[in-house]
Amino acid sequence: MNTSKQFNLNTPLGHQITITEFPTINSNNIVIILSATGVLQTYYYKFSKFLQTNNHTVYTFDYSGIGQSKTKPLTQFNTTVSNWATNDIETVFQHIKKQHPTKNIKCIGHSLGGQLLGLVPSNKILDTVILVASQTNHYSFWNNFNKARVFFNWFVIFPFFTTFFKYFPSKSFIKMENLPRNVAREFSKWSQQKNYYFDLKVSNELFHHQISSKLIGYSCTNDKFAPKQAVDWMMLKYKNAKLTRKHLVPSDYDVQKIGHFGFFRSHFKNSIWQEFLTDLKT
Repeated sequence: MNTSKQFNLNTPLGHQITITEFPTINSNNIVIILSATGVLQTYYYKFSKFLQTNNHTVYTFDYSGIGQSKTKPLTQFNTTVSNWATNDIETVFQHIKKQHPTKNIKCIGHSLGGQLLGLVPSNKILDTVILVASQTNHYSFWNNFNKARVFFNWFVIFPFFTTFFKYFPSKSFIKMENLPRNVAREFSKWSQQKNYYFDLKVSNELFHHQISSKLIGYSCTNDKFAPKQAVDWMMLKYKNAKLTRKHLVPSDYDVQKIGHFGFFRSHFKNSIWQEFLTDLKT
């Protein structure tokens, strides 16, 4: 019977990261899932079990200040979204590489997870990468009303509420976890820039070029969080990877909507999940 187990890692910044491992016996395939913004690792539980039953050892975790990695009240939690990459993900990558030095390490980055991957110094350990709805957040990639909505979100909503509440109350708007103050502030600052975080980072903070493995990027029609052109833009930043681009249309899967978070719903176990499984094969 397939099981899962949890353990904690302490990071260089003194944060404690809670990781869930879905182990297999004698598998050479390791998959690390990088969560979307404010999404608990438990959201990927069913998908992780699916991969486990298909002979992949899977690791999920919560970023510092989120879910089981929130060790104190958010008003007292000082971290940034950059730290999620260079501190949290980097610590997880180094640990997993140490535990599995000869195995194939693969990564699935969902939304923000795929954005942060390019800021992780150890990302060169990866043999295969799947990016799911990973995009730039600048409003220019949206159309009509949605352009105004995204602009208002980054320039008004995020700055105001992080000042007023001392954290960002995501749960009041959508079904996402509340964010530490400086995570939300930096995230909105990135999203205000035409070239996203590339306008704010120096060259030695960017590691997109290190990924030369197979990289498959997914998007779907009518994703209000990640329009196709925004995903296209982010994909091209991984310029040395062996890129494959897949844009999914709901009618091809006999559904009306896939959605930004729909890729990991068990409804797609026999369709989209099977595509992911094929992509993970080396």
